[in-house]
Amino acid sequence: MTSSGLLQIRDLSVTFDMDARPVHAVRHCSLRLDARETLALVGESGSGKSTLARAVAGIVTPTSGSVLLHGHDLQRSSSRREQRRRIQMVFQDPDASLNPFHRVREIVAEPLIVRRFGNRWEIGRKVGELLALVQLDPGLGGERPRNLSGGQKQRVAIARALAMDPELLIADEALASLDASTAAAIAQLFLDLGRRLGIALLFISHDLAAVRCLANRIAVMFAGEIVEQGDARAVLDRPAHPYTRLLVASMPDPARRSLDFELVDAIDRLPAWPDTPGACHYRSRCIGRADVCAAGPSLAPLAASANHLARCHFRDSGTSP
Repeated sequence: MTSSGLLQIRDLSVTFDMDARPVHAVRHCSLRLDARETLALVGESGSGKSTLARAVAGIVTPTSGSVLLHGHDLQRSSSRREQRRRIQMVFQDPDASLNPFHRVREIVAEPLIVRRFGNRWEIGRKVGELLALVQLDPGLGGERPRNLSGGQKQRVAIARALAMDPELLIADEALASLDASTAAAIAQLFLDLGRRLGIALLFISHDLAAVRCLANRIAVMFAGEIVEQGDARAVLDRPAHPYTRLLVASMPDPARRSLDFELVDAIDRLPAWPDTPGACHYRSRCIGRADVCAAGPSLAPLAASANHLARCHFRDSGTSP
């Protein structure tokens, strides 16, 4: 691996035309992901997390910017198809991503056939290995998805992704449709696979408790922008952006429940603020906003840490909410 890391996202933007009006789903995002690392992408629905992930996976075409794998631009690389194979995605709803008419063995075998893994016997053996790898009984290979539990379906989806022998696995809210105990088991599976196979994980979630357990680093998105990123412990224990502080305050914690209500109530009572082009996108919801926020801040390091960045004029002052 080069010093640039496994994956680099450089100034990536994605804009959609909706009823002749541009929607800026992702705005000038830059991230790095190293081999064997887990990077969590967090934020509310509509913040741009999934669009950014789909741009990395090649499902969505970026408007500008670039995605590099081992330094090769995936939009321009002559081996684009081979490079894309190394990035696989696991989606939130396995019912929508698994063919209901195929048996499990056929679902997992399909990518092996695409990559011309071997003959029928070799593919069958590999399917059994992949099912065992995700802790499924290979005997389930003859079942159709409708006969499986939600957790079993998600394990099949993970096995199918692993069939392409990826270096990067993208989990897009892969725990969201599962009950708490099953989600914990799948989170542990991701941890075990990362350690055993040495693959990197881009983990997209709104569950900060799961993120704390899984991630080495965290990037927080709001309105298509990355507003904070850094070491997972630093971001969760010492959030510098007011939006990150709101997310952390919203984590289930009986000792802080009064703080949650007070903070949300304070935001609800904020007076209207004029929409100024180029201004901070969060300032309409920020209880610590000031006139300087009319000039949108850049994503810059905190004075205390060069590796902890926040997009806020007050990131070092501690005066934001």
